[in-house]
Amino acid sequence: MIVVALFGALALVALAGCADSSPVAAPTSTLPEQVPSDAATAEVDIPEYETELDLTAEEEEAVDGALEAFVGYIATINRVFSSGGKDTKNIDAFASEKSLRALQESADDLTRENKYMAGEYDFYDVRIHEVNTASDSSQSESVAILFCSHDSERAVIEVGKSMPSQTEQSLTILQTATKHDDRWKISNQELWSKRCE
Repeated sequence: MIVVALFGALALVALAGCADSSPVAAPTSTLPEQVPSDAATAEVDIPEYETELDLTAEEEEAVDGALEAFVGYIATINRVFSSGGKDTKNIDAFASEKSLRALQESADDLTRENKYMAGEYDFYDVRIHEVNTASDSSQSESVAILFCSHDSERAVIEVGKSMPSQTEQSLTILQTATKHDDRWKISNQELWSKRCE
């Protein structure tokens, strides 16, 4: 229940400190268009990003891998939550650790409560906040990604209901991508700010 409340605040997308949800757009259908379950195997377009870091070639490669996971994770969230938590195929393709646990718990909560996410989790103003290409094998490689999302363009509601009108609001979210066995996955997500910064 707590996880669903968290995810409702960030369009059900998870973790530490996510809060507040105030959508505006209102789709007319009662269930959003479904994203194919095989999306984990599709080619991913890496979004444009900004950074104040002076990236090396190795760090740029890490950022590309992390952004591929970032786009795949958001597509997974949209697919799982718009299905009311029923479509969990390949749920671990782009998620690990805290993000994977929260995604699965939220899917279970949605199914049990007969709810789904209307609208869509989106992203804009993508920024690379930090890159760790640890040469020390005791540390995982990681990339911290900051981005804005229109929190007001999604809502967790009962199946069969349309998305309510909501006050326009954007959030800044921090996602951490970590490299696992040569594959980048989103390992954590948290609220950075209740406005786009």
